[in-house]
Amino acid sequence: MDLNVLIDFAKSNYVVIGNVLAFFGAAIGLGFAGYGASKGLGISGSAAAGATAQDEKNFPKFLVLESLPQTQLIYAFVIAILITMGVMGGKMTIEKGFVCIFVGIALAVMEGISGVYQGVAAAAAVGAAAKNPKVAGKVIVYVVMVELTALLGFVFSILVLTVNNIY
Repeated sequence: MDLNVLIDFAKSNYVVIGNVLAFFGAAIGLGFAGYGASKGLGISGSAAAGATAQDEKNFPKFLVLESLPQTQLIYAFVIAILITMGVMGGKMTIEKGFVCIFVGIALAVMEGISGVYQGVAAAAAVGAAAKNPKVAGKVIVYVVMVELTALLGFVFSILVLTVNNIY
């Protein structure tokens, strides 16, 4: 295939290609964040279920610890909505589409991995608080520290999308 044919195709389908690239970036970020959040929730949920079985009074405080890995998916969902708003605005170029892919990759790594490790930290916090209820308020700090990674990925994504006039 001649390179000029590809160039002509890109020129005539400039916005369509940008839309596809943008949705691909949103899907990458959302998919991996969802995987990480699900895996983290499974890890922390298993620990919380065991501790709640030992003492039903633990349910409310362990529910908070167990649910924290879900925030990674919420962050990625918001970014996916912003990218979708950019596509709906009708001005998604190929360059902006590539920006969305790069944002999606960064989001996938930061949100996906931090979701898993936040689940691990939450499971350890549940175990510690089940053994010694006095430390329940203290061990949540360890779980929230992992949240900072996810939050930085979210803020970075919003910054990049804003600077590039995506939405």
